[in-house]
Amino acid sequence: MEILKHDHPSLRRPARRVRVISRSVLTLLDDMQETMRAASGVGLAATQVGVPRRVVVIDVGEGLIELINPEIIARSGEEVAVEGCLSVPGLVGDVTRAARVTVEALDRHGRPVWVEGESLLSRALQHELDHLDGILFLDRAHSITPVYDAAGLKVVFLGTPEFAVPSLYALERQHQLAAVITQPDRVAGRKAQLCPPPVKVAAAGLGLDVWQPTSCRDPQLLAALAGLDPDLLVVVAYGQILPQAMLDIPRLGAINAHASLLPKYRGAAPIQRAIMAGETETGVTTVYMNRRLDAGDIILQEAVKILPDATGGSLHAQLANLSARLLVRTLALAAKEAAPRVPQDEGAASYAPRLLPQDEVVDWSRTAESIACQVRALNPRPGAYTLHRGRRLKLWEVRPRSGDNGASCGEVVAVEDEGPVVSTGSGTLQLIRVQPEGGCSMDGGAYLRGHALLPGQTLGRDH
Repeated sequence: MEILKHDHPSLRRPARRVRVISRSVLTLLDDMQETMRAASGVGLAATQVGVPRRVVVIDVGEGLIELINPEIIARSGEEVAVEGCLSVPGLVGDVTRAARVTVEALDRHGRPVWVEGESLLSRALQHELDHLDGILFLDRAHSITPVYDAAGLKVVFLGTPEFAVPSLYALERQHQLAAVITQPDRVAGRKAQLCPPPVKVAAAGLGLDVWQPTSCRDPQLLAALAGLDPDLLVVVAYGQILPQAMLDIPRLGAINAHASLLPKYRGAAPIQRAIMAGETETGVTTVYMNRRLDAGDIILQEAVKILPDATGGSLHAQLANLSARLLVRTLALAAKEAAPRVPQDEGAASYAPRLLPQDEVVDWSRTAESIACQVRALNPRPGAYTLHRGRRLKLWEVRPRSGDNGASCGEVVAVEDEGPVVSTGSGTLQLIRVQPEGGCSMDGGAYLRGHALLPGQTLGRDH
């Protein structure tokens, strides 16, 4: 089937509902699936192939989804990310979408189905349903960026955690990914099962070649990489320092996307460390890589505000999408060999070392504001905690209050409906949401009703 381009009038006509799921509709679903996969897409609407019916197919690497007469019945949250479209080759744009959606539809057998999507699936669902209403992503984009001819730029992508997945998806749509290098599978969970890293799962879903070396200094790896003759290495939270021999292989060098406003917060935990320090601003920086940690010349940088209620998890998602958008712009410049090089100010450099177990422990002698920053930074992983009668009590949401009361640090000074109020080195802290050891997350009031925590008791003690 031919995919219509953005100037075709059929793309602007709303699709009609399917009244009967006939053999022709089933054939349409099969043909759309084949067309989507042949074009390396993650979604396709019937209007894109000239059929004015409310039918879409989607596969973001989690299995094929076929939807007839789909409608969004719930949406929540908001996020900005890069989008492209099979009907709009050569252009991408920053588009704001709901972070999570629920779609109601019929499957190919006429049975009702409900699809809940977040991240890329949420975006794909909204993008394709827009097509059914005659709307292109160009209509919603805050900005439009031309992209370099994918056939002319060969990229090897290096990344491991969930943070790197939006960047992988964004670059796969615009460039030739010759290989994806990620960390080996690791044992995780209570059952000690071998689990693949998120980038491996995403890359496999896209049909990309995945390499998992134990060391980037392996001569066989370097030889195989040189054999690909890549134009560029793109690194996003890979997890290993790359040797100079590896950085020297690509024609255009190696580019890293780092989740801070470099030279501030170089290192492994820039998101959490920025929140813990009470920063009000952070961002993403793309740099040319050298042998030193996050110290290469700056290419592009974009800042975002750290909202008062931001958590490590919410800021992680925001900066992951920002990294993808910034990399699209960065590679467009690199492809033209027009990317700027701005040396970092070494005098302004600071570091964000990897989180350690002691970073999770609440020190009640610190200020209420400082502890609140710690709690937000470590939510949802690994979580800040204190002790109540020698057992861990994780703190997921707290509310700082000003004013001193003369109580000892860690002493409970009041019990209220929303939760206990605890004295700190400066001010008090109300525990709004907590999780007792071996239990579930609950609001502070529920914890008070099930556990003996009274004014005068002190948290943080092992007895």
